[in-house]
Amino acid sequence: MPSLKDDLKAYVESTLGSPIELEAVHLKLPFHILDLYNPVRMLLGVGKTSVSALLLMPMADEHPGSVALKKHITQVRKATDEVIVYVTKSLTPHERRSLISHHINFLQPGYQMFIPDLAMDLREKVRQRRESEEVSALLPAAQAMLLGCLYEGWSSETLFNSNAIMGDFKYSRVTLSKVIDQLLTLKLLTTVKGRGFNNLYSFDGNRLEVFNRARSRMRSPVRRTVSIDSKLQLGEGVFLAGETALAKYTLLAEPAKPIYGMTKKRFAELIADEQMRPSTSVDDTSAWVEIWTYNSLARNKNIADPASLLLSLQDNPDERIQICLDELKEQVTWLASED
Repeated sequence: MPSLKDDLKAYVESTLGSPIELEAVHLKLPFHILDLYNPVRMLLGVGKTSVSALLLMPMADEHPGSVALKKHITQVRKATDEVIVYVTKSLTPHERRSLISHHINFLQPGYQMFIPDLAMDLREKVRQRRESEEVSALLPAAQAMLLGCLYEGWSSETLFNSNAIMGDFKYSRVTLSKVIDQLLTLKLLTTVKGRGFNNLYSFDGNRLEVFNRARSRMRSPVRRTVSIDSKLQLGEGVFLAGETALAKYTLLAEPAKPIYGMTKKRFAELIADEQMRPSTSVDDTSAWVEIWTYNSLARNKNIADPASLLLSLQDNPDERIQICLDELKEQVTWLASED
């Protein structure tokens, strides 16, 4: 009698027209999850491209329900960044609709295959990169993630998965995919082969070399500057920026009116909470706000990080500021010998 694995393999191969491989996988999962599911890796090859998914094969025939299943998948996701797919022998029409409404990838051999996440992965990998296409500028998310990794540092043996590159940022999976693609295209990042089916990456060079190669594609994180009618308390997404921040790092004299940095979202929140408002005249101006594309990357979140601050002031014509920027570079190893 065919097993669930046999039925699954026959169904997927006949549906997609491509061979698949199934193999056992060992993950550090909670015991109660291992009591419920047998994790199996599925590798789908399309030409020279391949994508993988982690299949959760149930140990019993009883369907746990969408709510419980989603909690189980959340726990499994902590151990892998692969697409997770629930496999089951039988589902009622109501159960299938519930899985779809909860955005849970599932596969019921002989009936239905709902795996939009895997389709997205395949589309991204099959897509041919245009070698002649030049990346003129890093995405704000790519710049933020790259600088975040530069601050954290690495050795020649350090390997990153995609979640490690994203760090504490809360970007979407689609944005993360675009960031990885940009870093690979610019050869700042390389894919490590032969390490299993999870995508692993390493930076191509030390921090100074990577920063220097990326430097021409980095842009100021400041999108616009707004005058406001009040001074603000630092913290919770509000940080010192511009000349005010540079004065904290160097011997530059502080400007008469403080300059703050924050994202567009945080700016809108403070306006809505009536903690500030745009000033209507010079006499009404108490401070300035720079709208940034990402938050400060400094460990002290109350001040702009040195690299982003450098990028925000690099085109300032004031000779005093340029001298202080040279002083700022000396404070960060991989900024000091910038080409």
